[in-house]
Parts: sequence; C-alpha cells; structure tokens
Amino acid sequence: MTTQAPADVAALLSSLMSTDPGRPRVTWYGPDSERVEFSAKTLGNWVAKTANLLVEELDCEPGSTVAIALPVHWRSVSWLLAAWAVGVHVVVFDENLGPARTDLSFDVLVTDRPSSPPRGSTEAALVVVALPSLATRWTGDVPPGAIDAASEIRLQPDAFNPYAAPTPDSPALTIGELTVSYGDLFTQARTAAGEEGTRLLTGAGPSRAVEAYLAPLVTGGSVVLHHDLTGLGTDERAHLEQQEQVTATDLGPAL
Repeated sequence: MTTQAPADVAALLSSLMSTDPGRPRVTWYGPDSERVEFSAKTLGNWVAKTANLLVEELDCEPGSTVAIALPVHWRSVSWLLAAWAVGVHVVVFDENLGPARTDLSFDVLVTDRPSSPPRGSTEAALVVVALPSLATRWTGDVPPGAIDAASEIRLQPDAFNPYAAPTPDSPALTIGELTVSYGDLFTQARTAAGEEGTRLLTGAGPSRAVEAYLAPLVTGGSVVLHHDLTGLGTDERAHLEQQEQVTATDLGPAL
C-alpha cells in the first residue's frame, strides 16, 4: 500500500513518531570520524527548538524569507524542517548553482560561513551554525549582533505550536531559479521517493533536500548523510552500506 504524502512537517513527524519513535531517522557522518544519529523523537525535539528560535528570537512567520547556506549535515535537515514548520520561504544558497538570487530580500541568514555571506543577504539577521559533531557553541568570536545557533537552540522549548500556517501557494523552497510551493513540497517528495521505508545513503546537501532528505522520510524511511560520499572507495561505501543497513544509495551531485 502506498502512503500519501503528509500535509506538513507536524504530520510528518507525528507519523514517524507513531510508527517507531526510537528508530534511527537521520544519521550523519562528518569529516572528523563523527557519527551522529537521531530518532524521530530526537529529531522532533531539534525541529521544535529550532522553530521556536526562528519565531521567538528572529520574529519569523509565514511570509518571512530565510536563507540557508549550509553543507551536508544533520543540522541542515533540522533547520529545513524547522523553517517549513514555521511556514517561511526557504532559499538555499549553493555556490555550485551559480550566482545567488538578487531579486529577494532576506529576513534571516543561517550559515556556517559568516565571513562570506551570499550576495544579497548582508542585511539579514545572522545565525551562525557550528558544524563539529554535537557542538554546543560557535567556535571563535560570534559576529556582532549574530545568534549562536548551537547555544541558543538548546534554551528553546521542546514543543512548537505555529501561530499561523502558510497558504498552499506560498513559496516553501527556492533553489536557483526553481521555487516549490507549500502545496507541492511534500507531494514532490513523495513522487521522488523510492520504496516504503527506504534507508537512503546520500552525500546531497540542502539544494537536493526534497529528493534526498524529505523523500525517504515521507515514506517512513530514514536518511544516512555522508560529508564526502563520492570520495569513498567502492569497498568503503559497501562497508558503510552494510553497517547502516542501507537499502538505496544516492550518488547524485553533492549540492
């Protein structure tokens, strides 16, 4: 039986929780031999905390625009899901996609590279994201006026209740010149998904979030992120696939 796409992030997380709250849903391998794993319950907590930070500290709401410039990382997954839970317009920046959009104004920029912000985002409220494993603070000096995501998120509540919902035709995600509405976001993810319960190994970044992050989750599956998947040898990748009980591997571009 083919499952229908969830209506929103809350429905997605509720479905994952009701199916198996302890099952691994997001696993990340980092550049320093790091491995981080999140169950549906833990992922839901991070999403709720991040969404509360967006609303309470950054005044985001449906209609706000949040720029995300992050690499292949579990924090990318939690930031994207949190932004969609709030109902904002997420614009993913990736240097491989060419010049950044200049026709949009941004309310918030979420990045691990504050010293080189994407063009057009310098007026946005800055959120700096530390990448090392389970870092609890930004390593170094936080830029003046910026929010240190690692330290501030932990102070937020574990439950999130949105004040308002975006309309189906509101923009949910812009990648390059392509924009996906809230009415199509989860439907597109369901269309891109493989078999039910797929455990997908991928090296994709936020630019491919719909097919690489959302798709396995909307079918009750999970995702294994690797910071440099194409850099692994054949035997190394095979070992990782066996170790993580991977059922599908995505060797598409690491955008």
